[in-house]
Amino acid sequence: MNSWQLCKAWLGTTTGLPDSTLHAVTGTLLLVVAAALFRRSLWHWRPWLAVLVLELLNETYDMLNPASGEDRLAASFHDLWLTMLIPTVLLLFGGWIAARARH
Repeated sequence: MNSWQLCKAWLGTTTGLPDSTLHAVTGTLLLVVAAALFRRSLWHWRPWLAVLVLELLNETYDMLNPASGEDRLAASFHDLWLTMLIPTVLLLFGGWIAARARH
């Protein structure tokens, strides 16, 4: 295992969270960090795109490293779906929810 895989394994062991939950939480945290760095709202397309790019890089890395045990295409699609679910919901509905909350 390389350092990136060890870091992900350590995070799962330390938190006790399953991989699926870690993907959802990480996607949301990355969205918050990207929104802060870009100084945009959570439902702006730039933070969403940053999360997508980082997740695609992660899944590409997993696919190219069979030792990770995560080199199956179905598993990568599953991880991508889980990571992007909350950011995509916020992208699609965040502005509408914020506008409704203002009224």
